[in-house]
Amino acid sequence: RNTFRNNLGKRSRYSIHFMFANENIVEGNRFYDNAVGVYFMYTEGGAARNNVISHATGAAGMGIGFKESSGTIVEGNEIVYCAIGIGSDLSPFQPDSTVEIRHNRFAFNGIGILFNSEVGGNRMVDNIFEGNLTQVAYGGRSGSAAKNFWEGNFWDDYLGFDRNKDGIGDQKHELMAYADQIWMEMPVARFFRSSPVMELLDFLERLAPFSAPDQILVDEKPRFAKPVQGGMS
Repeated sequence: RNTFRNNLGKRSRYSIHFMFANENIVEGNRFYDNAVGVYFMYTEGGAARNNVISHATGAAGMGIGFKESSGTIVEGNEIVYCAIGIGSDLSPFQPDSTVEIRHNRFAFNGIGILFNSEVGGNRMVDNIFEGNLTQVAYGGRSGSAAKNFWEGNFWDDYLGFDRNKDGIGDQKHELMAYADQIWMEMPVARFFRSSPVMELLDFLERLAPFSAPDQILVDEKPRFAKPVQGGMS
């Protein structure tokens, strides 16, 4: 039940690392150039709100991380230029609990959200995904698209229209992994991600799939227009 507010964290391994520490609030902070911005490990409850987390780079670079944590709210943050925006491992951990990820902006990250050891129970609502190299990924074949809830998010790679002008895409946004399956299942292949060869493989897979693509997520009500969000960065 601690509150961390209006702090500046720079060039650290972790700006804040919680372990067996429940109901902590992290809000209005700026975390730059760290390996990890905020990490929740073996925690319950708490929230990360209205923070700017940027340039968490390197092999373990991560804006916000979860390890066997439950009941946390991630809201109103700008997570930009990180290797991984949010990394989740076995979270939420407690049965019938959730992790709420809403009204955040994930921009120009290597991966917007990465789920490892996916158990479901995450709710992603009204977030912005733009300029990420990969929007969402699973550590291996997902088989988990239906376990998490996605609704009302803005995707800069959405291919639908909004003919009735209600701000919601006329068709659902379905994210599929084609050649991306290679580096998701074989981490050593990540070095070649976005290389010309991988881009060609991905194009050919989409044109005439020679293997079944992996469904990553389905957003039934994607936003067509990017929401206006007050920039903190």
